Amino acid sequence: MSQESASFTPSHPYFPTLLSIPHFQPSELPTTHVLMILGGVALVILIFGRQISRTQSGLDSFATCWFLLCFFIHVFLEGYFVVFNKTLAGKKTLLADLWREYSLSDSRYLISDPFTVIMEGITAAIDGPLSLVVVIAILNRNFALRHLAQLSVSIAQLYGDVLYLLTNYFEAYAYTHPHPYYFWVYFVAMNLPWIILPIFFIFHSWISITKKINSIPNPSKIKSN
Repeated sequence: MSQESASFTPSHPYFPTLLSIPHFQPSELPTTHVLMILGGVALVILIFGRQISRTQSGLDSFATCWFLLCFFIHVFLEGYFVVFNKTLAGKKTLLADLWREYSLSDSRYLISDPFTVIMEGITAAIDGPLSLVVVIAILNRNFALRHLAQLSVSIAQLYGDVLYLLTNYFEAYAYTHPHPYYFWVYFVAMNLPWIILPIFFIFHSWISITKKINSIPNPSKIKSN
């Protein structure tokens, strides 16, 4: 190891340590405050979703809450990243603080990584609005629109999240802080819902559509009777 490498002190807490983040500025809000604010907003959205869907079945009420939360995260959080990805590392806003914290699990968010920007852009522009369409369709009991949108957005979410996770895996998690907390809590646990729940809702729509089709009388059988 050269003397220059041995004496190198990174100007940021992200990995790899030699990563260039020229505009980086530390967050002003403590991590606990950032996470509490985000958790509080998510809780308000879930409570609101439960209230507007109180006349629906338990599963439909759960779906309303989930897709309403997805709409918020995709459009506002991920949309913010897409718009400000080039200056995110140095911005002094709550959402920038949030992304700087999450970036400890994946520093690609602070270097305008092309795949990450494109993936999040598609998520914000397509998955976000489609999630709201699902909510509206559930509340209006529009079976066709609900399952068309639910199936589409769930497939898109699953596909995007799998690609996102695997690209970091194939680079040996070079962009992830080695502390287990940032890997297991931020990188794994925070992304796992967009693996598990899209699979659930894909099968839910598949089964619901199949049952609907099978319930339609066969014209040839009606005529023969």
